Amino acid sequence: MELWAGGKMIKKRDVIFFLAIGAVCAVLFLTSRIFKVTGDSVQIYKEGKLYAEISLNKDQEIDIDGKNIVKIKDGKAFMYYADCPDKLCIKQGKISDNSRDIVCLPNKVSVRVGKKSETDAVAK
Repeated sequence: MELWAGGKMIKKRDVIFFLAIGAVCAVLFLTSRIFKVTGDSVQIYKEGKLYAEISLNKDQEIDIDGKNIVKIKDGKAFMYYADCPDKLCIKQGKISDNSRDIVCLPNKVSVRVGKKSETDAVAK
């Protein structure tokens, strides 16, 4: 089977290839949505070690050695201040689920959202 599109011939295998790529993308997208977990706490790591675990339910600011400030407001966490030169961690925005983390590479700080019970189970 051959189709014509824009003056070029499209073969059946090309159509099947693009449909397969679309199906894989749809499965990956749905999987990421199904396994996304809205958390109730923020874990802050400094140099790979747990620095603090704070509830997402209370608005507050956490100063990390005067180099970073993580702010929690309205159930979302974000990097409010960083003394690093590029400020990419500030530009990463707000997080309230486990779909992404905030990372400040120069200061070796990372922020992630999770469930407090999951964190306790892992620590034990």
